[in-house]
Amino acid sequence: MKRISPSDPRVKQVLVGIAAIFAICVLIGLIYYAGTLPGFIGECFAMITGIITTPFLMEGSFIIIGLLTVMFINNWRLRREGDELVYLEEAEGPGSESLPDSAKWAIYKDQPLDPECPDLLAQVEGALEIGDHETAIEALASMKDSDRDSPAALKLRIKLARDTGKSDLLEQLKAKLAASDH
Repeated sequence: MKRISPSDPRVKQVLVGIAAIFAICVLIGLIYYAGTLPGFIGECFAMITGIITTPFLMEGSFIIIGLLTVMFINNWRLRREGDELVYLEEAEGPGSESLPDSAKWAIYKDQPLDPECPDLLAQVEGALEIGDHETAIEALASMKDSDRDSPAALKLRIKLARDTGKSDLLEQLKAKLAASDH
């Protein structure tokens, strides 16, 4: 027979359940013994004991006590563990259907930051880093001429020309970059 470790979370769950049942038994016992008190308070508790132990009403009272116990335990757990709200982000757009199931979504406990829209130069750099030359060319094409001829953009254009094997354009861009440095 396998021995259960005290650190097993199931042991804690069973102990919490036993404690809840024990607390309900103690509550019912206190109500019963409070019915033996003299005076008006004793009569009130004796009447409650009669209602709790009457057929049909006993089942209803146990349902109410059980429901209140479950609500109490759930409230206590929520205060201890925090809110269960999570943010689910799903991949959308072209190409998302070819992703594996585990890459189509992500769960965040805290609200993710709003996505930033990088400038065209950053888009070109990112596209080059992942080898997406078509997107890099599109981003370069949508730049203004003055931005496209800046030293940072020229360095990225040189990398793109090198990666795509355009040696004539590579030499022209290197000369343009050398001229802009002086």
